[in-house]
Amino acid sequence: MKRFLTTLIILLVVIVAGLTTLVMLVNPNDFRHYIVEQVEKKSGYQLEFNGDMRWHVWPTLSIITGPVSLTAPNASKPALSAENMRLDVELWPLISHRLSVEQIVIDGAVIRKTPESEPQAHSSDPIAPGGSTSQTPTIDKNNWLLDIEKVDISNSLVIWQTPKDEFNLRNINLSLKKNNNKQVAVKFSGNLNKNQQEFVFDTRADIDLSAINQKISGQLTQFDYSLSGVDLPENGISGQITTDFLYTKGQQPNANLTNLSIKANESLLTGNVSVKLGDIPQLAVELTSEKLDLDSLLGTVVTASASELETNNNRVGVKPVISGANTQRYDLSGLKSFTANVDLSVGNLIYRGMTVTDVVISAQNQTPRLTVSKLQGKAFGGEFSLPVTLNYSATPVTVSAKPDFKNIDSAPLLKAFNMPQKLSGIISLNGALSGVGYDDYAVKNQWQGPVSFELRNAKLHGLNIPQLIQQSVSRVTNKINAPVNTGNYTEVELFTVKGYLNKGNMSITSMNAQSSLVNINGQGRVNIPNETIDVNLGVNIFGGWAGDSRLVQQLQGMTIPLRIYGNWHSLQYQLDVEKLLRNELRTQAKQAIGNFLKKEENKGLNELLNAL
Repeated sequence: MKRFLTTLIILLVVIVAGLTTLVMLVNPNDFRHYIVEQVEKKSGYQLEFNGDMRWHVWPTLSIITGPVSLTAPNASKPALSAENMRLDVELWPLISHRLSVEQIVIDGAVIRKTPESEPQAHSSDPIAPGGSTSQTPTIDKNNWLLDIEKVDISNSLVIWQTPKDEFNLRNINLSLKKNNNKQVAVKFSGNLNKNQQEFVFDTRADIDLSAINQKISGQLTQFDYSLSGVDLPENGISGQITTDFLYTKGQQPNANLTNLSIKANESLLTGNVSVKLGDIPQLAVELTSEKLDLDSLLGTVVTASASELETNNNRVGVKPVISGANTQRYDLSGLKSFTANVDLSVGNLIYRGMTVTDVVISAQNQTPRLTVSKLQGKAFGGEFSLPVTLNYSATPVTVSAKPDFKNIDSAPLLKAFNMPQKLSGIISLNGALSGVGYDDYAVKNQWQGPVSFELRNAKLHGLNIPQLIQQSVSRVTNKINAPVNTGNYTEVELFTVKGYLNKGNMSITSMNAQSSLVNINGQGRVNIPNETIDVNLGVNIFGGWAGDSRLVQQLQGMTIPLRIYGNWHSLQYQLDVEKLLRNELRTQAKQAIGNFLKKEENKGLNELLNAL
């Protein structure tokens, strides 16, 4: 045992002495010129070391540098700067004049992607003749060889500036670890901040670089994220993303995401995405979802009390609503930079408290139009189709839509869009609408086109038209009995409307309501933004009368004029029964006198003929 310990101590002394000798003989500053030269040859960027390099032997053999910076050609600010950098090196390759770096550790780096850090061309720089090619840099094999197995960047900052926005990516922790088979394990986390919104992410990926000249493949095994801040749901949006990816090179490079899984709050999307890269990328998306809850993603909830929709109270720092149309917000010019085909199928879509099933969406983006050729689903006992075309050749975007609803219960539909539930029934609707914009304000204020719909088993709540007329008649004459209260609504079997929507004003060209007891015809107009209505009706009441049979028979044959107007939350009516009855009695008197005179005239004429 004593001999073993002695041998071990001698071996340790030899190793320490060897390390000390090697460190003393090899000056780390000898690597400075080679590293700077290779970085410039490979990328054109200028790497600068400020201060001397020095050895650090514990816990690993490392080279410690002073402040470092990496600057693009002729740029005024460095693309990367750090207070120090550590290179963990292997011992034995130093003997063969080879620098093998196990790990590069950069702490507190600042990475810039701004106009000041971009490469700049001087006006005095020579321009290469057409067709000339730059020579591929050659490496002198007699110089040091560089091999890096791992890169660590921690507690760093990325400043990314675009013409419109500036992004700050903070608390960056990046780890790249490579093995001998050119497999790279990546860990990346950080916080992205923009306009009082924060995106926090933590990523893990395995990348295969074994055939890097032809393709790059791998797996995104983890992408945990959360998004919170201004104009977002109070609890934010969080979830995970996983996928397999493949990037193939060639004349037309391709990028493919397969087995893609995107979870956002309680929603899950799965499918595939592919991109053909070129001057104009071509995107193809195929996604499916069993449940897609847009309310939780948009911050929209239905209050438990009065079926009133709230979209703001559960959002953080919501931006103020500006009345009137801001046409610049209808800007989709960014769609010009690519083409796309999107196919999405959703088993259960939750939107504004509604659950829509069997939703199918098919959209194509071909400049300058985005065509949603198929948007269909089932809801409230019926089905709908809503193909839409958006023309973004100019700003604001113009939209055309052809809604087609069949046999849908209108009550929950009106509730979902916070519309007054004065009129209910089973609705079938179609139209051909067009206008500027694509949100609620645009539909109510900018769109125009013909609209027609019908309601089966319709009810007009808050106003019983037959009872209203019958009560008014009973107050004028005692020959008609007041009807028994039959409810505060008008009920008909079929209610049809045809009209034209013109930027918030709908002119009703024809209106008809039919049942076994009443027939109503009319025309009028509706102001949707002001929520007002003004219609003139002609009402025929066939049943429900009680009293003098002769007068009842006369009333059953009369068309009674009725005007309904005012705010649709508190409708008013205009009905002059006395004038109606006076006119009717006057007409009947005239007819009776005319018949009498005609009868007497015919009698006198007959007597004269008999006398002759």
